[in-house]
Amino acid sequence: MAQTMTQGFLRNFLGNSPLWYKKVILAFLIINPIVFFMPGAVPFVAGWLLILEFIFTLAMALKCYPLQPGGLLAIEAIAIGLASPQTVMHEVEGNLEVILLLVFMVAGIY
Repeated sequence: MAQTMTQGFLRNFLGNSPLWYKKVILAFLIINPIVFFMPGAVPFVAGWLLILEFIFTLAMALKCYPLQPGGLLAIEAIAIGLASPQTVMHEVEGNLEVILLLVFMVAGIY
């Protein structure tokens, strides 16, 4: 069966997650830079939007493995300038225990 490049990407993107979830995460990744760079917008709004999106990925932990899209959202936050890599590294160093707890709890729930 022949597949297009788009079909192959959607099939492999985020593993066995439902198609609607994959589309929602792609929409998040597209909307965030638009909100951040919108004329007259406040980066504060984009930051809170990103936090709500990350909470959504955690809330979906029983249906979809949330660490992959959560990581994509974090990388996007750095890419669009919501945080610097140095700030992220500092926060990871200070909260490594909590991050590991979250990773293993989510993996256990999934």
